[in-house]
Amino acid sequence: MKLRNILQIIVITSAVLLGSCQDALDTKPLDKFSGDLVWADAVTARSFVNDAYSINNRLIQDDEWSDNMVLNPSQGAASNMVQENITNETGFGWNIFEDIRKCNMIIERVTNSSYLESDKNVMLGEAYFLRAVTNFTAARKFGKIMIVDKVLTPQDDLNLSRTATIKETYDFILKDLDQAANLLPANVSKGRVSKGAAYALKAEACLQGAAYLENNSDKAGYYQQGKKASEDLFALGTYALDNDYKSMFNTYSGGMNSPEIILASYRLETNTQMMNTWMQNLTPNMGGDKAKEGVLEKWPLDKPLEGWLEKTPSQEATDAYLVIDSDGNAKHWSETSYYQSFEPGKSSVFNVLYTNRDKRFHANIVCDSTMYFTSLITTRLGGNVNYASNVQQDRHMTKSGYLFRKNIYEDKWLYYNVPTNYHYVMLRLGRSYLNYAELLLRMNGEGSKATAIDYINKTRVTHGGLPTLSPSTSLADTWKYYKIERRADLLQENDRYWSLLRWGKEEGLDVIPELDSTPKAISISEDGKSFEIITVPVVAGANARRFTSKRYLLPVPRTETVENPNLTQNPGWE
Repeated sequence: MKLRNILQIIVITSAVLLGSCQDALDTKPLDKFSGDLVWADAVTARSFVNDAYSINNRLIQDDEWSDNMVLNPSQGAASNMVQENITNETGFGWNIFEDIRKCNMIIERVTNSSYLESDKNVMLGEAYFLRAVTNFTAARKFGKIMIVDKVLTPQDDLNLSRTATIKETYDFILKDLDQAANLLPANVSKGRVSKGAAYALKAEACLQGAAYLENNSDKAGYYQQGKKASEDLFALGTYALDNDYKSMFNTYSGGMNSPEIILASYRLETNTQMMNTWMQNLTPNMGGDKAKEGVLEKWPLDKPLEGWLEKTPSQEATDAYLVIDSDGNAKHWSETSYYQSFEPGKSSVFNVLYTNRDKRFHANIVCDSTMYFTSLITTRLGGNVNYASNVQQDRHMTKSGYLFRKNIYEDKWLYYNVPTNYHYVMLRLGRSYLNYAELLLRMNGEGSKATAIDYINKTRVTHGGLPTLSPSTSLADTWKYYKIERRADLLQENDRYWSLLRWGKEEGLDVIPELDSTPKAISISEDGKSFEIITVPVVAGANARRFTSKRYLLPVPRTETVENPNLTQNPGWE
């Protein structure tokens, strides 16, 4: 939406606002309702701010652009992205200006209000945070963006330029987060923005932004800011790692009560059905009318699976969950003594590959011969969720040999129109610990390695149940295990793609290998006693990943550059 269109928006139209201000609205015809009435007192202003909280949803995205995901062909937009079959004709979220206008409206009106100082501080802090979220999620995609720091009018010049540098964009974001942190309280209700959220997002923005800076001194300054923001977060003493990692994502009560969550979006069953959540597209569709003959007789389901499965974990994503070997060390499954003694046709694949795993494996992933909802699931050849067991082979069944368990509530059977509570985790302490470890490694390498390892071990041990990394681990292996840990802990949390871009920039890569290959799958024999790792079948074309250096920054939509002669295009997308 162009800036000119934004000026036509009637900002007081949301259902939330109208419902919250019913008494005031009863006194005037709706078509005469004035914006001044909304800002007349803190109660009605709060309703406007509450409505703007939807901006936080910009932080919610799964792993569909990354190598963690196998996509069905029906996921056309994501498939085009992973294949880099994209042009400057697509938007990719450039049009942030409606949300920016909301934030600027709050800042302008609340600043000039006579509300209690405590009310003003909280609403202003939230607005600065929400504006930072909007700009940060755009900056990750486009680098330089157009900064709008006031409520624009028709008299303003709307042909704005992008910032001169990426640093100028991120400097503005970091300033907003500093203001938010200064104004917001540390202790808030679940789902509200807090001082801790501002610190957590600032550290991550520093880490991501630094990768795109050319000057080493500028990079060092961002790393230092990110380090301090992390330490300010930890010093609050408000958050702790959750010992029940699975429940933090897979139950509503776990999400509500987790000591680790800094910011999450919570949805109530009064206005949410299963089809409105990730669960619908992460669950297979299998029942008597879809199964090939004999499948459900051998591998029965308690009830038909009624999802519309579009996304499953790649073999590469599951490989991040290490195995504790007989010698007590954590290893890739192919390096373990269990695998070395594996006898195809005799040994159990489940026992060799899926036992003694990082605890997060079974919390996040459904593999062959595990329980899912109330049924035993088999992904093997002839199994009850293997794509070849379904008469609609390329639809709604796993091709990778795995399903996601993370973000699935298994306490009641999934059916599309069933009301459900649901939540999405956006920021949490484990993520912040890993950001801190990476900041330390970037800042001082070997000199900060021991402290970085301490922070890697926090999630590795508490969430994964893995043995600690030794402080004597080499710097190269520290980076290796750090990247494995981040992938394992943050699966499905809108991290993997951005981390790969960040690491690729820091390492000077023109091509990011993980984003330039076709994902792998596991094919387990019908008797469960042999397997092979193969290129993902059936949907390989939709998942044939390609990456060139131009995708470090996405294209500015051509419609925008044509409309605004002051807009420049990112390299490679002319």
